[in-house]
Amino acid sequence: MKQFDVKHKLHISVYGDDNQKRLTGIHETSSCEKFSYGVGDRSASFRIPTTTNAANGKGYIEDRRPASNVDPYVVGALIADTSLLAEESKAGPMLTHFAKW
Repeated sequence: MKQFDVKHKLHISVYGDDNQKRLTGIHETSSCEKFSYGVGDRSASFRIPTTTNAANGKGYIEDRRPASNVDPYVVGALIADTSLLAEESKAGPMLTHFAKW
């Protein structure tokens, strides 16, 4: 989660148009200004299901920030890059191409 906290602004920048209108921090949404996570917390940026917590981290986590108007390949690459490749970024070329587009 520390890696996602560090790259929160980068993720928000590709997580869909007008996220500042949707991610207000109220009505069970996270804030686009601040990263958060929690077990069973539907108002957090990342929700860790209680079953994953009970299974000692085995299971899934849910990134609740992407909107429905995202490019799933860019978002998937960025999530994989952040979670699996903490020290070395491989998503850079895709993000550059997305920014130009």
